[in-house]
Amino acid sequence: MCHGMNNEQQTELERLERVLAVAQRNGNELFVQNIEREIAAVQRGESSPLIEEYLTEEEREARGVDNQTEV
Repeated sequence: MCHGMNNEQQTELERLERVLAVAQRNGNELFVQNIEREIAAVQRGESSPLIEEYLTEEEREARGVDNQTEV
């Protein structure tokens, strides 16, 4: 497990890395870039860039997503 990551973040990172491998095999560069952004955010303990970009504040709140990072 990466230092400072909780189990949920580690699980999410592992899932994203599997998805990234598939996207790379399929040659989907846009998807690869988006997944790499997601991985970097998880590693920094930040919320998802895609959720931040595409969901309204109300949608994020309904899904339990916040802008705070764990320390």
